[in-house]
Amino acid sequence: MTAPATDSAPTDRRLMLTAVGGLGITQIIGWGTTFSSLTIFGTTIGVDLNFSREVVFGGITMMLLVSALLAPRVGRLVDSKGARPIMIAGSATAALAMIALAFTHGIVTYLLAWVLVGVAMPMMLSNTALVGLVQIVGSNARRAITGLMLLSGLTGTLFLPLNAMLLESVGWRNTYLIFALLHLLICLPIHAMVLRRRDLDAMGVPRSGGGTIEGMLPPDKRFAAFIMLSIWSCTEGLITWGLYMQIIDVFKGLGLSGAAAIGVWAMVGPSQASARFGELLFGGRYSILTTAFLSAILTTGSFLIILPFTTSVFVAGAFSICLGLGHGFFAIARNTLPLMLFGAREYGTYMGRLMLPQNIVNAGAPVIFAIAISRFHPSTALWLAAGAAFAGFVAVILLVRTCQRSSDAT
Repeated sequence: MTAPATDSAPTDRRLMLTAVGGLGITQIIGWGTTFSSLTIFGTTIGVDLNFSREVVFGGITMMLLVSALLAPRVGRLVDSKGARPIMIAGSATAALAMIALAFTHGIVTYLLAWVLVGVAMPMMLSNTALVGLVQIVGSNARRAITGLMLLSGLTGTLFLPLNAMLLESVGWRNTYLIFALLHLLICLPIHAMVLRRRDLDAMGVPRSGGGTIEGMLPPDKRFAAFIMLSIWSCTEGLITWGLYMQIIDVFKGLGLSGAAAIGVWAMVGPSQASARFGELLFGGRYSILTTAFLSAILTTGSFLIILPFTTSVFVAGAFSICLGLGHGFFAIARNTLPLMLFGAREYGTYMGRLMLPQNIVNAGAPVIFAIAISRFHPSTALWLAAGAAFAGFVAVILLVRTCQRSSDAT
């Protein structure tokens, strides 16, 4: 009767490694074929289809608006039904979206294709993957989330040069068809195999796997904490979805060559991975709130590196590394804080609610930054992002103080 208990720890560890590894692959493909694709394809698509820059990146706006509207409902479904069927459906929908992008010829079909990407996004990307991971690993969630963020942080490093190579060799239309095959032949089977649902209680929380996590905040403090977490997520999203997607053109506008801009920005991926690897090694020694504070400091500090100086490869490289480190810590803190503050039973619900304001802001970010770049000076985009970083820093300070006061009261 004691044998199963003896084997449970290696089994749980094996389940965690399998889930993190499998979902890491699908998240790299998911982000690389959607978010990262326009970073390389955007200018060429605009030329081929005779679209303005605002229209090209308006596709991302459509995607994020649709995703924002669907995310709360998807979050509740994942809490009640589990992540597996949702992510399988997301992979199939993403494949259809990639095919639609490959065959688009006008503004209407182009934007409708991105609407389809927006339907797939909340089903196949971070939020649902993270909730599925928590449903598998239970109280080992922080370490598992960090592992998944470590892998997904390599998206830019892998897909920026890959997308540039594919654009040069087969063109953007055929590349989107290749992306459809990746979703069908790799992501969908992984979601079907890795996310075999464990024995869950009525609230969708594992009965095994090292227990579950209860929220550290009392109910009367949760709304204020959620607002501050939402503000930080929105400001970081403004940077990620506005500046990141168009940073190559910003660097080029500030004097770097195309090759130098891509090479410098490719350092963001390893920087994100380094932050996440550090969290994996040392994260258990300090609160996740410390990770949030470190993220806010690094992100704000990165703009203090680049704004006062003439942009060179060295300055752009230092900026990219610092910003990448900040975002690496952000991804861990943003995805772990709802679990630690509000608990596992409503993790998917809170993550879905968090996506609503964040994706509305994210939806406007590509167009806002496209206007800043095309109608003003490329440095305007950096100043806009710097203002967002500072606002996020203030929100994190207020969130930390709220949690500390709650802890003192108890």
